[in-house]
Amino acid sequence: MGQPLFTVLGIPVHVSIMHPFMLLLLFQSAFQHGPAFGLAVVVAASASVLLHEMGHALTSRHFGLQPTVVLAGFGGYTAHQPARRPRDEFLVIAAGPTMNFLVALALNFVPTPEGDDAGMVTALVGQISFLNIFWGLYNLLPIMPLDGGQLLRVTLRKFIRKTLTADRWTHRVGLVLGALMSLLFAVEFHSLFGALLLGMAAFENYRALQDVNRMDADYRADRPHARVGELLRQARTAFEASDFEAAMRFCHQARAEPELSPAEIRHAWHILAVSAARVGDLDDAIRFAERVTGSPEMAQVQASCLLSLGDAARIRSFLRTPAAVLLPPDRLEALKAAARNAEV
Repeated sequence: MGQPLFTVLGIPVHVSIMHPFMLLLLFQSAFQHGPAFGLAVVVAASASVLLHEMGHALTSRHFGLQPTVVLAGFGGYTAHQPARRPRDEFLVIAAGPTMNFLVALALNFVPTPEGDDAGMVTALVGQISFLNIFWGLYNLLPIMPLDGGQLLRVTLRKFIRKTLTADRWTHRVGLVLGALMSLLFAVEFHSLFGALLLGMAAFENYRALQDVNRMDADYRADRPHARVGELLRQARTAFEASDFEAAMRFCHQARAEPELSPAEIRHAWHILAVSAARVGDLDDAIRFAERVTGSPEMAQVQASCLLSLGDAARIRSFLRTPAAVLLPPDRLEALKAAARNAEV
């Protein structure tokens, strides 16, 4: 990923050029209260995003997942190795908004200053508290790829036996709620930017829902012989039970069978890619995911593994492939930032 701009508690932090550029828009809105106040708000907003990502990063480091923080655009992204257990994944995701709420709570105990600048300091503390509460609540919206959407998916996968069914409901919620929230921001709050962000999230969930439906149809399709169907069924069962080693073993056995249909081989590569990423075999995960063309989820697997590996040359090569177009804007920006920072 190249050299980080700085480190926080030993965790490398990379900053995309788009991060300060996008914060200039916030500075313009806060400038009406004076340039000093506007600059302080911008710094506070960036710090709120960083604190959010540090919540993810510190928790993932606790589980040995080697995190790296990337500040990109208005938000950020914490790259780390795949969590080994659903419980660990849930805690890593939840730690981001939790950090923002803890900061807002701590600011309530800041003593009221005295003197000529007391009003501005009080207003600034209130603004920082508001930014942290807003950022925490926004990220808890159950809309993929926000933290709330990821928490919803982890929870549904825990209680719904079939992973594809859990993912289907996750993206249905994200599609409907994202569209409704986008409309609310446009009509009630007159926020074109907020409406655009939530509209893009709704569209991303729509595409992901189509991909899940195709996968499920492929899985249920008629197969030329029972041996392959049974092996893939066992692979899916092992995958849903988080026994990723067994899932990969069954998929490799299925691939060795003759006369696999395109749907069967695509399904096997999909399970292999995600399973390899979950057990930390990142190079294999990338290689398997490359076999499944046109899949946003497989593009996400490649991007996550590349960010964890930190190989700038491979990241730049990936950005030139059609798979990069399938990524959501924040993940694509994280990859571009990694490639740019490596060139500095």
